[in-house]
Amino acid sequence: MHLKRSLFLSSLAWLTLANVSSVQDSQSDAIILLRERGLISDRLSETLSGLKFSDGCFCSFACDTLTTILGKDRTDNVGQGSYEVSRSKFWSLQQSKDTTPRCFVHPIDAKEVSIIILLSRVTDCPFAAKGGGHSSFRGASSSDGGITIDFDQMKHVIPSVDRKSVAIGPGNTWVDVYTVLEEFNLTMAGGRTATVGVSGLTLGGGISFFSGRYGLTCDNIINYEIVLASGEITTANINTNADLFWALRGGGGNFGIVTQFVATTFEHDLMWGGTLAWEMYSTKVALIDALVNYAERGSGEDPNSALIVSFAHAQEYQAWVSAVMAHHSSPQPPENHPAVFDDFMNVKNALSDTTRNASHSNLTIEVDQVNPPGLRESYWTLTTHVDKQLILDMQSIFEEEIAPIRNLTAFLPAVSYQIITVPQLKAMTRNGGNALGVGGSKKPLLLINHTARWMSDSDDQLILTAFSNVVSRSRELARLRGLDHPFLYMNYASQFQDPLGSYGTDNKARLLEISKKYDPYGVFQNLNPGYFKFNGAAAQYEL
Repeated sequence: MHLKRSLFLSSLAWLTLANVSSVQDSQSDAIILLRERGLISDRLSETLSGLKFSDGCFCSFACDTLTTILGKDRTDNVGQGSYEVSRSKFWSLQQSKDTTPRCFVHPIDAKEVSIIILLSRVTDCPFAAKGGGHSSFRGASSSDGGITIDFDQMKHVIPSVDRKSVAIGPGNTWVDVYTVLEEFNLTMAGGRTATVGVSGLTLGGGISFFSGRYGLTCDNIINYEIVLASGEITTANINTNADLFWALRGGGGNFGIVTQFVATTFEHDLMWGGTLAWEMYSTKVALIDALVNYAERGSGEDPNSALIVSFAHAQEYQAWVSAVMAHHSSPQPPENHPAVFDDFMNVKNALSDTTRNASHSNLTIEVDQVNPPGLRESYWTLTTHVDKQLILDMQSIFEEEIAPIRNLTAFLPAVSYQIITVPQLKAMTRNGGNALGVGGSKKPLLLINHTARWMSDSDDQLILTAFSNVVSRSRELARLRGLDHPFLYMNYASQFQDPLGSYGTDNKARLLEISKKYDPYGVFQNLNPGYFKFNGAAAQYEL
């Protein structure tokens, strides 16, 4: 340990002699905090504070220092076999192939995360945090040229003694959480896809099979352990740092790095659900009719239900297909289904039907099977009011834009329609509400998710242009009919969209105020730049 500290001190001295930047105040404060931790001496900190910093980002130094402090078994640097293993553990090729961190670090607790943040500030080296690594675009949870904090060593799932809550580490995926909870006949309102990470989904909101009863995943978090830009480890809940507690419920990673979530749990055994598929053209109108009926009546009458209606082009068969993912929190008698889904189950000539009673974890594994890793990915989103003709016309726009490019290599375009139901909107007001700006609305909303996966980066521009056209044309159509809505769901948004700006002027202003309170130097705006920030879309797209 003495050798590690000596190496750290000498390295810091070298860095300071070379590094002068416009973020000197932030760096100086970080040096003071490192001194208070016993990582630098008073004499050296005085020397460091008296020197000016040069321009430049010393990520190599930062990574070498982290290797010294944490050990070679918990850092992966360029050129090592372990580096390529860590780099491969992302869902999309944009993150596993196009993004090249200077190093990966694998902290085991909040104290080590604090050291990483402070060292990032001292070196002006950017960082990103990876939970499940399921974001679609480059740099979302992996820092290109910087430090990627991989939480694969922080995967605890600990139910409380009273069975009413669970403490969850940031490196877990949802199947990790459900597998543990099911041993106690418990579950929680978490994500619907097995390998999606807890952290990203929760900080962006999080839609669950149980959202009709419990709201979004973020509405079910009762305590956050978080490392702030200052390096301080603190908590946020309805009584402590209540403003931060509100901001973390949909505000993304703009306030610190969450190192533990505590969520409410409930008793649960089996549930009912699965996927039905049909040829699209003979079923599209009937399914959209059923979707609108579900929005206007069924979803309010049975808040235990959950529904996604999708249309996709299956290149292998040169055909468009319809798919319905229907789920219900209660198991059903053999050969039966929940009455709320009658309209869907009555559509004839299904090509497949996997609906059955199963565990929560098993149903998320099924959803995961249609979202495999290893391809290029793009997600886009839009919200409107519910209207049958609008949905039909937006669907036509999607098909028109896809037609010229449908045979690109391994290209799978899809559009999914979900209802943000009135029971969901009511549940979003729990514990002071969340930051998304839609909670408490009296009418259901239509949430649209346009998705694409493909193989070659040479097709990026064609696909991104088509999807940009789909969204802009659909939004304008909804606006002209008085059916548009500003909300953009962060977990479905592309890097060219601005979900935080869609939360409403007051909510965004409140989020900015909270950000400045807990991160006065803007560390999570400037050194953690890859995901959605307050200055607009993560990237600008030029057609």
